[in-house]
Amino acid sequence: MRYFNIAALYLQLVFFTFTLVQKDVNAASLEKGQKSGCYLNEIGIGSGYSSYQLKKEPHDLTVYPLFMRIGFNINSLAGMEGCTNTLQLILEPFVNSISYPEAGVETGCSAGLRYLYNVSVPLNLYMEGSVAPMFLSIQTHELGNPAFNFLTQLGLGLQYNVTGRTALFTGYRFRHISHGGFVKAPNTGINSNAVVAGFSWLY
Repeated sequence: MRYFNIAALYLQLVFFTFTLVQKDVNAASLEKGQKSGCYLNEIGIGSGYSSYQLKKEPHDLTVYPLFMRIGFNINSLAGMEGCTNTLQLILEPFVNSISYPEAGVETGCSAGLRYLYNVSVPLNLYMEGSVAPMFLSIQTHELGNPAFNFLTQLGLGLQYNVTGRTALFTGYRFRHISHGGFVKAPNTGINSNAVVAGFSWLY
């Protein structure tokens, strides 16, 4: 039931995103050219490193995340107009390569929220959380055969605005993979830690 709720939340977030983006096409700007509603304000690319220990396996699995971040500013929807901090609705399609000791992939698209706290003019501290339906291509004792799973992530990091239009980011992510009982297989779950970094274009 818990993961059914997560799946429902994911679908609602995706629907919410595209509904508001469509609405924003016709939305009037606020005074001084400020935008309102839900609008695109960041496109980024990133990679990193993660590893996790599997039961009955002598070696840790090595994973190299590769993702694209699409961020939508939703400050006005959250009552944060004029705030120096930013609340984002984020979508992250990803293809994570598993390279050792068995080759494979994690692939899917996450949806979630990201909050950027402005520490100084160019520097932001961010917190994020997301859920992704994904496919895990390797067999594990914890999750059974290659199949559909959920990837839940919580993260904390820093984003530095190099210019008004570009930024660098780096951070830590806690990852949990589980199929939530949707597949007839073991479901003890897999926890792991990841370090990510990347580059963003700001709008």
